[in-house]
Order: sequence, then structure tokens, then C-alpha cells
Amino acid sequence: MLSQEEVEAIDVSGLYKDYEEWPRHCEEAAKLPVETPDIAQINHIIYVGMGGSAASGDLLRDWLTPVINLPFTIVKDYNLPSSAGKNTLVIAVSCSGDTEETLSAANQAYERGCRIAAVSSGGRLEQFCRKNSIPFTKTKKLRVPRSSLPNLFYPAANILKETGLLKTVANQIPISVSTVKQLYSKVRADNSTGNPAKELAAKMADTLPMIYCSALNEGATNRFRASLNENAKIQAHVAVIPELCHNEVEGWTKRTPRVCLPVYIRSKEELPENAARFEAVKEMIEVAGFKVHEVWESGENSLSRIMRSVYLLDYTSIYAAVLMRTNPIGTPNIDAMKRRLRGG
Repeated sequence: MLSQEEVEAIDVSGLYKDYEEWPRHCEEAAKLPVETPDIAQINHIIYVGMGGSAASGDLLRDWLTPVINLPFTIVKDYNLPSSAGKNTLVIAVSCSGDTEETLSAANQAYERGCRIAAVSSGGRLEQFCRKNSIPFTKTKKLRVPRSSLPNLFYPAANILKETGLLKTVANQIPISVSTVKQLYSKVRADNSTGNPAKELAAKMADTLPMIYCSALNEGATNRFRASLNENAKIQAHVAVIPELCHNEVEGWTKRTPRVCLPVYIRSKEELPENAARFEAVKEMIEVAGFKVHEVWESGENSLSRIMRSVYLLDYTSIYAAVLMRTNPIGTPNIDAMKRRLRGG
């Protein structure tokens, strides 16, 4: 199994060290004071972000949809939905503060009189908020936005907490931090015995991961796909039970390319109907000649399970990169895209 020395030999920029520090960053971010708007008569929450900054919104939605009586929309684009107005709370999150799609949506929110709260490490988003007296929380950027997730997620969660929207689940925030701390001893780079992140990564070399989940953990699963894209530089696919049972399941046959690696992200809170579908699909995949690798969420509550899964799966993507001798920190295609759109 991978040693810390092998990780350091490939991850020469030390991106893995950000994940080594996640327990501390989670704790600090969970205690960071936040600025909040007045939310009287709010009837809709919109979270705006892109890439690594958007992942926090996906996780918030998965956590909160079952417990708050407001629609929660994620916008990963330039424009807000036409329904956004004075009774809409818009949370704009950009790690750099310079994400053009987020800036565009934040400007629209201001023009429409939405209640706005913003989170970033600075940049033009901070300037926009300071100029227009918009509640702004300044957070810390780590080596890259994707590794900065704790510093984006917890301030956004605390904005909702301070506005009184999380009364029934606010206690889950500190418990989730403790859960991340507990997992650290198992997934850290210097642990080569029984390391679940290294074990899963070892199965992923030279494969196309086909990752299946339910709606309960769709955000964490999509985050895993994105981390495999950005860190390991591999394609990965996500589909959701039960919808995949109405289409994608037909793709598992003896002719399915052997490079495909079926991975389940499971939750003990799944509906019995979905649990039965997971098992039925598993049998079909096995008949096609593949082995399903299952990752089960664990934790004291919903947020603990979500954050534990993200930490485990993000670390997996780092180890997968190292096993494929790929430096995880660079994103040359994303950088080239940005240069092209800037005309550079």
C-alpha cells in the first residue's frame, strides 16, 4: 500500500497536506464569524457557485432538503432563475472571489433586491459586497478551491444557522467536525494499514469509475466525481438510484468495456425501495462480469455522514492520482479554458 514517501514523490506541490489539515480547517471554519442579511419573509434559498465552490451548495442541499420548509436551488451558471426576487436569499460563494459566473449572478441578485450573503477569500466578490453594503464573510483559500471546501461549506452553513433556518439541525455542525477528526487517523498519508482511501484508490487505476448513489448522497458523490476529474485527471460517471434503473442498467452486459469500475456510495438511511434496487442492479452488474465496490456512509447524523464521505472520497482521489503517477494539483485544461475565454 502507498507510503507517505510515495505520495510526496508524485504530489510534489503537497496538495495532500491540505487534506491532512482538514480537521483543523473544519474546526476553524465552523467557528468563523459570519455576516448575514435579514431573512424575514424569505421563501426561497439560492446557492450560487461554480466548481469546488459549488460543491458546498450540493452538500448543503442534501443535508437540508429533508428538514427545512423552503426550496433550495443550486445555480451553477451566470443567471438566476426568473423567480428570484426580494423574498429570495442568495448565498454567493467563490473561493477566489473572481468567478465570473458567480459575480454575474450576485449582480443580478442585487439588482432584483434579493437578500444576499457572500463568502470568498477576497477578489472582486469582496469588492462588490463592500461597495454595496452586502453581508460578506472572508474565508481562507488553501492551495486550490477544491481542497478549500471546509472553508466554504461551514461559513455558508453558519449563515443559514445565524438566520435561524437550522434550528433543528444546528447541533450537527460541531459533531460533523469531530467525525472528520476521527476519520483522519485512518486516511492520513502516513497510515498504510487499513487505510480505506488508499484501498479504494488502488482499485481505480486505469479504470472508468461508474459511481452509483441515491439522492441522499448525490452531492458527496458528484463531489467525488469532480475530485477524480481534477486530482486524478480521469473521467468518472455518476448516476442516481432509482432513475438509473429506468435506463442505464441496460448498459451492463457482457459487451460492457472491462475498463468500467462499478462503485456504490451507500447510506443506511436509504429508502427500502432504493436499497432493493441497489441489490437488484448489483446482481445484473455481476452477471455482466463485474464486481461492485461498495462504500458505506457512517456517522452520528446526516451532516456527519456527508462530511465523512467527502473527506474519505477526496483523499481517495489524491491517492488515485499518485498511483497513476499524476501530480494532483495542476488543472491545465481548466486553465487553458480560462485563458481562451479571456482572449489570452
